[in-house]
Amino acid sequence: MSSVVLTVRCREHAWTSALDRRDILTALRAMLSALKKNGLPDPRRVEAHLVDDRTMRDVNRRFLSCDGPTNVLSFPGGGDMPGLILVSSGTLRRECLLYGQPARGYMLSLLAHGLAHLAGLGHGTDMSRMCEACVEAAENALP
Repeated sequence: MSSVVLTVRCREHAWTSALDRRDILTALRAMLSALKKNGLPDPRRVEAHLVDDRTMRDVNRRFLSCDGPTNVLSFPGGGDMPGLILVSSGTLRRECLLYGQPARGYMLSLLAHGLAHLAGLGHGTDMSRMCEACVEAAENALP
């Protein structure tokens, strides 16, 4: 059975207008079921961290040698280590304004993207299809 842990490391809590803590956990659990239903490996443990842009920039620089924040990063787990999904609240907010997307839907798509990477998918058609299935499962599970 998979477990999901949500950790908030973010001074600015703008993301709360998109989904609250309980909704994020519900969405991630629904997405994990969608992965399994579609025959993808089910990460045993997933931690989702909502971070600020500074934290995301530091992680992006340290592990990917990229300067600046990004919207979502994921790191596969192994052994006793859970898979990690990091979502930057500041980047999420800016990109919602830039792309004209509702925060709730965009947050779900970022979480789905991170989970699909944890399940072993790279960018491409399979990733897009799996992300759509995960978002749909989450939307169906949420009030």
